[in-house]
Amino acid sequence: MDSSLNIIMQAVTGQFGALLLSVYVLYNLMSYHKQVMERMYKDSKEDRDLYRTTLVDLSNRIEKIGDDVREIKAKI
Repeated sequence: MDSSLNIIMQAVTGQFGALLLSVYVLYNLMSYHKQVMERMYKDSKEDRDLYRTTLVDLSNRIEKIGDDVREIKAKI
């Protein structure tokens, strides 16, 4: 009984334990990295949508100004 406990303690505190700890830390790090990347993608998508909406609005305003200038030229 004492030797089986000794073997388990050596496995947990030895190379096998270090391997398990490394895999656990790497898994958590990759999960965190995935969450950060997804959040960045979502934020970036929202920014691109806002940019696109702003450009369309600006383009419409420029067209309206062009129409107004055309009308003023026609009256002159």
